Amino acid sequence: MNKKASELVRLAQGGDTDAFGELYKLYYKEMYAYACTVTGNVTAAEDAVSEAICSALRQIKSLRNPDSFKGWLFKILNVCCRNQFNELNKNLELEENLTHSSYDGDIDNLELSLDLKNAIRILSEEEREIVMMKLMGEYKSREIAETLGLPDATVRSKLSRALTKLREYMTDNRKGGGE
Repeated sequence: MNKKASELVRLAQGGDTDAFGELYKLYYKEMYAYACTVTGNVTAAEDAVSEAICSALRQIKSLRNPDSFKGWLFKILNVCCRNQFNELNKNLELEENLTHSSYDGDIDNLELSLDLKNAIRILSEEEREIVMMKLMGEYKSREIAETLGLPDATVRSKLSRALTKLREYMTDNRKGGGE
């Protein structure tokens, strides 16, 4: 984490809400992209980010190492995204939201988008989180490991297996859809 962010964290821990606002500005886009990918729903992503930010603001004084703020923030966001995703599944709105959120008028893109979303759903929750953090958030395995509380090697092996599953699903699905 850069010096500016570390200083902002220290200020926020001292009660400076403007400093926390600056931290929010630094990480909002990454948080939102991650939340959109994990939840598959724009509204749920916005809710997850809002919930995570409120929670982080309440808990910032408990953060022991200001340099680990980003990983800590994404751990909170991860829990909020899981809650939102589970809520979507309970309400059976997920399928409708996934279908309507990606249609841009091009039937081939719609089919590919639905295939990708279906492929992602074959992954376990943990695999999905690792893949999304790696591909969407461009996190290193060390950062993912810190966020999820797993060893680096475990993250790398789970990522490899998850990507293999996705490739196999997409290959099988595209062959079946093209015949």
